Amino acid sequence: MKYRKAVAIIGPTGSGKTKVAFELARRVGNGEVVNMDKMFLFRHFPIGTGLSDSLAEQGVKRHLYELLEPDEEIIPVPAYAEMVQKTCEKILAEGGLPIIEGGSMTYLPGFFERNRKEEFCRPIIGLSPAPNLDFKGKTAKRVEAALHDGLLEEVREGLKKYRNTLMMTDAHFIVPLVRHLDGLISLDEAKAEIVDRCLNYARQQMELFSRYTEVTWLEHEPAKVSQTVERVVSLIDQAG
Repeated sequence: MKYRKAVAIIGPTGSGKTKVAFELARRVGNGEVVNMDKMFLFRHFPIGTGLSDSLAEQGVKRHLYELLEPDEEIIPVPAYAEMVQKTCEKILAEGGLPIIEGGSMTYLPGFFERNRKEEFCRPIIGLSPAPNLDFKGKTAKRVEAALHDGLLEEVREGLKKYRNTLMMTDAHFIVPLVRHLDGLISLDEAKAEIVDRCLNYARQQMELFSRYTEVTWLEHEPAKVSQTVERVVSLIDQAG
């Protein structure tokens, strides 16, 4: 199939958009994932940013990940929106399907603005958690898994070189652990703070995303990735 537009998979943190995006890329056979997450731009903190989930996905080309050192400034919003568009256009020209994936409150407004001026992405699909999803419990399990995978050690090593960077002062999985390592709170308090930060951020994301009428929302359950992907494929076909 000849694709004319990119597709975007957006949603709040923990909504399962990474898994859906990469499974969609494999499902269509020539999908390539384009990053729209601010923290995924940085190197050296794959566990703390959640980038490790994307890096674990095999057999799919990915673009605009790990472009920056942690002590570099983030790419300005208009410039990054242009980078995303140019990357998508290149993928389309080579016969692939660009799949934009992320939930950045920093970059998504710029993406929407650019896409309204010159539409290069349609459909834009938002994943909303199922009403029965225990989001707090799911996030708590993610925290425990990250700690098991070495998150605390990653943060401890990062502090030696990158203490005053965006990573250490803004990343939801990292900020409370910095406070713990500085002796200000216990590890259990840090874990609870991470969960609270993620829940608050997810609410803020949904409030922002709901302002954009061009988003088609799909209720998504993590255990039903294949079903969600099939619904996304149907929407792509409808968009032409």
